[in-house]
Amino acid sequence: MERYGNWILMSQHDLDRMSGFFEKYGSIAILLGRMMPIVQTFVAFPAGIARMPRLRFHIYTTVGSLIWYFCLAWVGMKLGQAWHTDPRLALAFHRFHVAAELVVVAAFLWFLWSHLSRRRRVEA
Repeated sequence: MERYGNWILMSQHDLDRMSGFFEKYGSIAILLGRMMPIVQTFVAFPAGIARMPRLRFHIYTTVGSLIWYFCLAWVGMKLGQAWHTDPRLALAFHRFHVAAELVVVAAFLWFLWSHLSRRRRVEA
């Protein structure tokens, strides 16, 4: 990580912060991280760096994923029953979808800008 961290805009400071956080809150971070749409994709990365025990990682991953996917299936079942009967539902969903995409793009741009500007300050 120290060798190739610059390629993914991660400094030693970021790695130290992530490791400290994960040592303190690792198990709950895995459990909650598996219940968040974008975070669940990347939650295994800090677990691997912190060398979290595999059995504990798999238990928290399984429990968090089961809760998340059960809730998604339940909401899908309830929305599916009313999807074609109430046109306001589809309109509200599409507005939320666009807003969520804008938030993700803004967060990504902020991440790039903050890390690149920090790198320029360090190099100067």
